[in-house]
Amino acid sequence: MTNKIILSIQSAVMHGAVGNSAAMPIYQFLRQPAESLDTVQLAAHPGFGTNMLSVTPAAELDAMLADYAKLGIFQHLGAIQTGYFGDHTQILPVAQFIATSKQKNETLVYLLDPVLGDAGRLYVNRSISDAIRADLLPHADIITPNQFELTLLAETVIKNEADAVTAARQLITGSLKAVFATGITTASSQVCDILVSSETEQIMTADKQPNGVSGSGDVLSAFFLNAILSGQNLAKAAQTANTKTAEILAKADTALTMPVLRHIWEDSATRHW
Repeated sequence: MTNKIILSIQSAVMHGAVGNSAAMPIYQFLRQPAESLDTVQLAAHPGFGTNMLSVTPAAELDAMLADYAKLGIFQHLGAIQTGYFGDHTQILPVAQFIATSKQKNETLVYLLDPVLGDAGRLYVNRSISDAIRADLLPHADIITPNQFELTLLAETVIKNEADAVTAARQLITGSLKAVFATGITTASSQVCDILVSSETEQIMTADKQPNGVSGSGDVLSAFFLNAILSGQNLAKAAQTANTKTAEILAKADTALTMPVLRHIWEDSATRHW
């Protein structure tokens, strides 16, 4: 456990576990101080057939972040993570807040989960993808793309784990220290997660559903960021996140939502507090 705060800037849903609705229960379970700002709100993942998408206006995000920076707890901010954005105009004020926060605190970690698409399909507007690359990626210390997102960011074809490592290494410049790529298809048709940094290449296979489960990247990023703030090195933190996420994935009944709360309740029942 750490007293450093994580600020999570992602989507939120009324039903299910994606974005902040997946990450925040994980942080609470881990007793990780964390606060959230929702970029969009939905009734549920669109895969359920819902249509309503409420996008937080960029000016409101900007004002909320400006007020947050005035609070006394801002000095305890240890990490920022970003996920899904509903409009490209949201990205610049968030990027400016990250840049200012890192200037005030050189040890602050920024994790960028570039939520752009999956399985060969872009499910955000291309302007969002362009803004993430131009405005957020230069500030990132860690990124957690899936195979499709890594392909977009590195602008290269990825067919296996070797391709993924090569693509990740192309991106590790400037402030970017590590790429934790998920859902990578291996040459032997398995699925793996890969951590690539200047010091290491770590390939982790797990019992995962090949088509993925909505929210799995959000859960993995939460476990990973908590482990880093708790003092684990990148390799250990990646292994922790991979293992913990796989435990929850194994309980998924459908591909639409991670059973985060069920896992927490079951795990809590076996603990002695």
